[in-house]
Amino acid sequence: MEGLKEQLPEHGWKLVGYGPDKSRSKSLTLRAGSTAKQFSVTVKLWEESPSMLHATLGSTCFRAPEGQDVTGEY
Repeated sequence: MEGLKEQLPEHGWKLVGYGPDKSRSKSLTLRAGSTAKQFSVTVKLWEESPSMLHATLGSTCFRAPEGQDVTGEY
């Protein structure tokens, strides 16, 4: 998780959250977004035996009207 936290910004991702989530297990969670690619990702560290990473990737799904630019800040 530390590697993701350090390396994602080097590849154009903006960290928007890092720390324990609100679950009973307080899973370490990282949230980031990429404005250039219009993606967001949430990665959780499940400290079970063995430890696992759970990742959810989101993508904007739209088609801009012809002649309009819809890119923007995450």
